[in-house]
Amino acid sequence: MLAPLIYFTGQDVALAVTVTDDTGNPAYGSPTVLTVTAPDGTVTTPATVSTGVGTYTAIVPAVTQAGVYVYRWTATNLGVAFASEGQFQVRPASIEQIVDLPSVRAHLNLPQNNGTSDDELQGFVLAAGELARDVCGPFLPETHVQWFDGGGPTLALDWLPLASVLSVTEYYGLAGFPITEQPLGSQTNAFAFTADYTTGTLTRRTFGGQGALWALGTRNIRVAYTAGRAGQVPYTVRLGALELIRHLWQLTQQGGRPRWGGAGDGGDVHVPSGFALPDRVIELWAPYRRPPGIA
Repeated sequence: MLAPLIYFTGQDVALAVTVTDDTGNPAYGSPTVLTVTAPDGTVTTPATVSTGVGTYTAIVPAVTQAGVYVYRWTATNLGVAFASEGQFQVRPASIEQIVDLPSVRAHLNLPQNNGTSDDELQGFVLAAGELARDVCGPFLPETHVQWFDGGGPTLALDWLPLASVLSVTEYYGLAGFPITEQPLGSQTNAFAFTADYTTGTLTRRTFGGQGALWALGTRNIRVAYTAGRAGQVPYTVRLGALELIRHLWQLTQQGGRPRWGGAGDGGDVHVPSGFALPDRVIELWAPYRRPPGIA
């Protein structure tokens, strides 16, 4: 059985190697060391086990960090100076995943009882989720912190839809003052703002709900907020993700076949990340696109 291409946090990772001597033949009895470098630079040396002539295995236990792990096998002995490197990837927990593998198999007309392509399809699922988030904003709740220049009446948050504002702080020199959300008609002090949750705009307020200016300064307004749709994925967004996966699948697995057709498939559209998506996908995602010109 082939090893997975992408692992989950908390999963054991099994690695294997065939050590060869200087003539290219399997080398028996050569002391073999495995070093594994985690995404944060931490280096570990899992125990290796000989399983045959020149073959060794090792387990990297319960990986906890998301990201790319790099590993290196080395062995030295009489007539043996062996080295081999590789890497594996661990996906973060609760990552945006707009569609599931059974739905992808159904969309591609692949048998549900055949999982031979699941690892590669899982990569497409994760890529589609990232691109859907890039175009439409997050679907799972996520926290962001942004700093703004003061001096104007409003602040425009980058990530929509806006779910909640956690905190807003104005800095005058070294002093920070909390600014609280106070809906119109319920002002209790001059350190207030109102939020438009549709546009992600925060408006500075003072007594009586009067408009005011955010404190003058450069990157002196700190806003912490939650964006996302609480996991709700509109069906057109889901269908767009499936169409994107179909597009990627046919480009990589079925490159010799004609381009898949359909209304609006005549060109590509660049999204905030710079990636080019088929315009059919963009049309499906259009009702939920984030405003242009944001991060």
